[in-house]
Amino acid sequence: MRDDTQVLLTRRSLLAGCAAVSFGCAAVARGEEAGPMTSDKAGKLTIYSPAPPANPMHKLNLLLADVADERSPLPVLDIPPLALPQSITGIASNASHDRAAFWPIVTTVDFALARAGAGPDWHGYPRPCPDLKFVSRLYDVGFGIALWNGPVRGPDDLRGKRIAAPPRPSAVRLMTEVLLRDGWNILDEVTLVDMVPPAIAAAKAAGEIDGTSWNLVVPNATGYAAILPADLVAPEQFVPVDEAALARINGANQFTLAHTDLLDGAPPLLSFAQALAAWDEADPAQLTEMLTYIEAKGGALPGYPGSVEDMAIWPGLKSEAVHPVARSFFAAHGIDFQS
Repeated sequence: MRDDTQVLLTRRSLLAGCAAVSFGCAAVARGEEAGPMTSDKAGKLTIYSPAPPANPMHKLNLLLADVADERSPLPVLDIPPLALPQSITGIASNASHDRAAFWPIVTTVDFALARAGAGPDWHGYPRPCPDLKFVSRLYDVGFGIALWNGPVRGPDDLRGKRIAAPPRPSAVRLMTEVLLRDGWNILDEVTLVDMVPPAIAAAKAAGEIDGTSWNLVVPNATGYAAILPADLVAPEQFVPVDEAALARINGANQFTLAHTDLLDGAPPLLSFAQALAAWDEADPAQLTEMLTYIEAKGGALPGYPGSVEDMAIWPGLKSEAVHPVARSFFAAHGIDFQS
């Protein structure tokens, strides 16, 4: 049996290869109910990428499009950017036959919250979606906070500081508040400044912020790298996340996070891994084609799994949360999940 509750996603392992819910699981995006999303072309499959178009993570998600060709059960594959939670809540109320054509890419945080029907009112899932299931991990991301102007010793250095963070609603903002509140118990002693990444450099130069939270480390063509330019942030400026902080986060929330040490010279950060998910009624042939593609090509794609075992890495993953098609795929490779 597999138990990844306290899994450490190491640079070595990752580079080795580089609901019984009603259809009314309705959407609440920015406090408003979102109507059903429908496919505009018969046979079209849509995979929602939660990253903005210019973000390196969106470019990583677009690599899934290569699975579709004239010989594939996935002849038309669209991968538009659409943020969480809307990429889940906006399709959860669709009729079964249409919902099957929409697969969201999820984070470790959002996957668990969506299935449980949980989360804050500004980034939450109002009704449980237990028929949303895990298909395969795609790649890992190192999340944390970088603090400039002086050596970084630990989270106490953040007290009284102004930290840039995306405005609500945002999965990155949720991770930021979770880390500061539950991991370090200093949320009330830090000023979060609403800011999108393109504004960070100018704000730093103007002395308006003391640091930033973000997905600090992402895969690239040669391994892993800081997502922000080297003249803006360096690995030694990352605030380390120790085991005690990770345990406090997992004890206080309905999701399970893990450590990651993707980047040489950087302290441990929080894993903000990305995975492909699908609804129970997704087409088995399409799911099998996608799983087979990731197995065959993952090792050649930046950050993607280099083995079937790597495809199954997901903190706290239980058998009931794995799509039946994926569960059969993994079982055929000798991989079972904790029940």
